[in-house]
Amino acid sequence: IRDSSVTGVQTCALPIFFMFACENNVNEVQALSTRIGGIDVGKDVSIFISTDGKMNAKLMAPLMKKYLLDSGRMVEFPQTLKVDFYKDSLHIESKLSANYANYKETENKIFLKDNVVVYNVLGDTLWCKEMIWDQNTNKFTTDKEVIVKQHNPIAKIYGKGFEANQNLTDIHILRSEEHT
Repeated sequence: IRDSSVTGVQTCALPIFFMFACENNVNEVQALSTRIGGIDVGKDVSIFISTDGKMNAKLMAPLMKKYLLDSGRMVEFPQTLKVDFYKDSLHIESKLSANYANYKETENKIFLKDNVVVYNVLGDTLWCKEMIWDQNTNKFTTDKEVIVKQHNPIAKIYGKGFEANQNLTDIHILRSEEHT
């Protein structure tokens, strides 16, 4: 035998409990993502990139703008971009940072510029002013000046143009330059 008054109280109390159990202010949540005339704006975004259920990268940015009316479907990161690349879903293999980036969804490429730095867990580091990250090939490329610091053999290489994989274990400088 069931007491219908207890069931009625439970039925009314549960929705009220869940309504007040929400920790975030609705206005604060809405402020994280807004639309400004054909542009979706996100603040403090984290985007997880995965293939076949395996996390490949985590992209973080304080500001993201997605241009909805752009035929190339561009996404812009005007106030820095940081990316952690994963060897598997748990272990970071390399990191990237840049002061500016934009992503063309139709090309699956990210253009990075201004203080672009990539480094891996072995200590290899790459610096350049701008480069392309091709997500189809998982490679970085540029035709601009580049500096590469290698851990084995220990060397600092200056050049113009390069191609490298995301973990910096295969770097090709297109034209080495002497630096004094």
